[in-house]
Amino acid sequence: MVKFTCVVALAAGLVAGGATRQTPSAGRPAYKVIGYYAEWTAPRYPLSDIPADKLTHVDYAFAKIAPDNRLTWKPGLFDQIASLKQKHPHLKFILSVGGWTDSGPFYEMAAAEESRQTFARSCAEFLTAFPQFDGIDLDWEHPVVGGIEPGQPRDAHNYVLLLAAVRKAIGPRSLLTIAVSASPRGIEPLEYADMVPSLDWVSVMTYDFHTGGPRTGFNSALYNHDDPSNPKLNLHDAVQALIEKGVPRGKLAAGVPFFGRGWRGVESAEAWSSATGSLPVGGYKSIAETFLTKPGYVRHWDDVAKVPWLYNAATKEWISYDDPESVRLKGEYIAAQNLAGAMFWELSHDDGPMLDALRTGLQSPRSQAEVRDFRRRALILDCRLAIADSRIGDRRLTIDGLPICNRRQSSIRQSSIRQSPIANRQSVNLQSPICNRQSRVSAVALQVDRE
Repeated sequence: MVKFTCVVALAAGLVAGGATRQTPSAGRPAYKVIGYYAEWTAPRYPLSDIPADKLTHVDYAFAKIAPDNRLTWKPGLFDQIASLKQKHPHLKFILSVGGWTDSGPFYEMAAAEESRQTFARSCAEFLTAFPQFDGIDLDWEHPVVGGIEPGQPRDAHNYVLLLAAVRKAIGPRSLLTIAVSASPRGIEPLEYADMVPSLDWVSVMTYDFHTGGPRTGFNSALYNHDDPSNPKLNLHDAVQALIEKGVPRGKLAAGVPFFGRGWRGVESAEAWSSATGSLPVGGYKSIAETFLTKPGYVRHWDDVAKVPWLYNAATKEWISYDDPESVRLKGEYIAAQNLAGAMFWELSHDDGPMLDALRTGLQSPRSQAEVRDFRRRALILDCRLAIADSRIGDRRLTIDGLPICNRRQSSIRQSSIRQSPIANRQSVNLQSPICNRQSRVSAVALQVDRE
């Protein structure tokens, strides 16, 4: 067997070998667990049902921006928030502004100094009037690339100015956070290095990567597994892209979906299959009660993307979702990457197992061997080795003991290796750039050993 030992310098911080698990730096609190509470779910999920002892923060969704550029809200549950915080003084509540449906006013409000200042003052006035809230979360979906409303290039710098204005108005003691796109199109144009000084953290919405339409796909893959739409549509690549853009790990919370997406008219159980339309499936609680208990729905697991899906051959329905297993793995990833914590949408979609699994992932101790294995797998998924002119025949290839096989034979990604006259050498060291994906992988040292 020919063994390839691959040591890669990664700006992303994925290091193969003997690295120990990164833990919160000295003086930093434990990982944040941030849950969104949607006020419209109150009739079926009362505020008093929030598992306050298992959360650090609640994003209360959603306030809006009025035509006069001032903050506007529904105060119906605010007294209940005050009562809940009396019982759980550690819990912080943050008013979230915007969301997918109500982000339209951001574009013009952020475009002028006067309207930015008007909005910022209204945020400060809100926090003074309702001290049960600890800060403001801006959920602008989405600057530059647009959402329901079209975006413009000017949005990028306007967002920097808006955040600076809000921070100045609310002061340093109040929290200021944002929820942002996880797509490459949404990440690339924003000026994160200039945004971060105004922020306590950034929550990246690492879900809704595939939401319906003519082809099935994973709602929230942890890693890429041959995504034909874009190999960057996964949690890992989104997190690493934001770090490269200047978001510190300690100010980055990764999003975890407590909901799924579905498709109809799917002839195959395989991922990336053709479909005729979308299938509403709701949150995990609904999925567990509606689909997991019904005969015909078979659970599948992608050991590269680290997510499950359901398929029913009779009804031709395909459902991408997260469950306690995939959520625990996301929590482990967040901890291994030393991020600020996890954000999830949303509280009413769970009656306990999802949040418990997320907390387990964030808190579980990991041995050095487990961390090495975790990072080697990330490395394999992130790199394709290219060894010029190497003859290796049919010999099995490994990276630190993990096979690099054809994906049809293994869940681990295939390596691209060309023929070379180095087969008979005992060892060869090469310094070569590999899959320089926006400079995340800078260089690779390859050692070929004959066994």
